[in-house]
Amino acid sequence: MPFITEDSFKEFVKGKTIALVGPGAAASEIEQGELIDGYDFVARVKSFYVPEEKRKFHGSRIDFLYTDNDQTNDVLPGDKVDSEGDKQTIYMHPDNIRRRQEILQNEVKVVISTYPQAEWFFNRFINPLVRMANLTNVRVLPDDPYMKIRKETFRPNAGFSAIIDITSLPFSEIYITGIDFYRSLYRNDYLNSLWTKDTILNMVNSGDGFTPEGEPDHHDPDLQFKYFKHKMYKIDKRIKVDSFLEMVLNDDRYEDFETAMKLYEEKS
Repeated sequence: MPFITEDSFKEFVKGKTIALVGPGAAASEIEQGELIDGYDFVARVKSFYVPEEKRKFHGSRIDFLYTDNDQTNDVLPGDKVDSEGDKQTIYMHPDNIRRRQEILQNEVKVVISTYPQAEWFFNRFINPLVRMANLTNVRVLPDDPYMKIRKETFRPNAGFSAIIDITSLPFSEIYITGIDFYRSLYRNDYLNSLWTKDTILNMVNSGDGFTPEGEPDHHDPDLQFKYFKHKMYKIDKRIKVDSFLEMVLNDDRYEDFETAMKLYEEKS
């Protein structure tokens, strides 16, 4: 399978509709499976396995996979999971290794890298992308508009990176669910399901490597959320969102992560 060109991908999706599905916990409470599967394409972030009992919430299809890892962050039945604090490690059952490969080969139309070549750490992902290119089509995320937006938000998380990409493409409608900038943390069958408020705050306050300029690199979900809210959602009429994300976008209190966590805990 080839690494596909940007022009061919844009032509492939032009005028189509897409649902982008992330691993946010709040989306697990919204019965929208038929809605998701009704879009021309379904894209998922670091996840391509939906068990039968969860399909009424998350849909069943997987056309595009945004990832940097061919293992993904799904916990499949039979996998062993070791936990240490809020960190989990998946040890895949041999049958599930084959199952993951089958999904990539038979269901995923295109794998899309979560980061572009211009990122200082992109070399980490070359080998997984090459392995996946043996099973399906692979597209490397373009440098722009990602790098331009990065200047205003610091390093985008994978879900926001997918939003940046999809909103730059010629889709006619974009539905976003399960990407709420940690306003509901992660669903319970996902690798990072044990993450807490403190995990996110540590991610924000601790650097993850250094940029080529020597500056500590890190994520800032609040900056990403506000960029999405004010410079994408309020402007791009193609964007539709699930009921939870719509609620937090219309309540300014959710612009601050710690306040958002208090509000979410009160509702739960």
